[in-house]
Amino acid sequence: MTDKDNEKKENKKQDQLMLTTQDEEKTTENMNQRIENNSGIGSTELDNGTSEEKEKFSFSALKYSQTPKEKELFKRLSFILSILAIGIFITLYFISPFSKVDQIILSGVKKSNADEIVASSKIKSDKSLWEQYFKKSELSAAIVKENPRVETANISLEGLNNLKITVKEYATIGYVKNGNDNFEVLSNGKILKEPVQDMGKELPLLVNFKEGENLSEFLEAYQKFDDKTKNNIENIESLATKTNPFRIKFKMRDGNEVIGLSTTIADKMAFYDKIASEMKDKGVIDMEAGTSGVFSYPFKKTESTETSESSSLEQADIVQ
Repeated sequence: MTDKDNEKKENKKQDQLMLTTQDEEKTTENMNQRIENNSGIGSTELDNGTSEEKEKFSFSALKYSQTPKEKELFKRLSFILSILAIGIFITLYFISPFSKVDQIILSGVKKSNADEIVASSKIKSDKSLWEQYFKKSELSAAIVKENPRVETANISLEGLNNLKITVKEYATIGYVKNGNDNFEVLSNGKILKEPVQDMGKELPLLVNFKEGENLSEFLEAYQKFDDKTKNNIENIESLATKTNPFRIKFKMRDGNEVIGLSTTIADKMAFYDKIASEMKDKGVIDMEAGTSGVFSYPFKKTESTETSESSSLEQADIVQ
């Protein structure tokens, strides 16, 4: 071989060596690129995870990062807003129909005039509910004062905006006759001024009674009678004198008469049925004597002969 041939071989080997070196460099670059790509993906995931944690951390930091001063400011702001809301609610309520009296309800009326009771109460519909409600004591007193039959009156709130008047009436215990008219006598001793058209048949007629001490004393005793005794009394007459203002006489529906004193008659009338059952004839049962004495005699015996004939009268023992 010549020198030129050797030189060519040598150049060819160098060229192959250079190609090999370049391939290795490319291979290395590709591998580095792959590594970088892989590294990039991991870095992104890591970055994402870090962002979430940062967000959580930031939210937590915002939530609990209020200073004491800020908390105090928040409380004051909440209080002011609450006051404003309440004020607006109250204002709307008082300009609404719910703050006005809608209906006036009346309860407990038996014989009284309902219209007169409502008028005397001074309560007005479509007027301020609370202004009238807080005057209920004053308005109740006006009802009692202007309606003699009413014993008590109570005003209460019914439902959302109704006022209820509940009254209790005095009972009628009898009638008094004045001329051709009859007038009711109430249990408090008051005689009503308006005449009645129809008298209750079960109630007695009071004769010669006027408002005052003797009527009040009798009514106090009458309230103690049982219902059977009350129903058996047809009329009650006052036999009052200046020396004895409490003398009274009952005309009984069974035909007997009872004479007594308002001050002691309540206790003695408890023995009326026993004495009346022992009488052979209808007559007078005299309960005037003392605190326990009771005598009876038939109608043929007059009061003028009572003293002289008292020995012949039947005396009933009364247990104290």
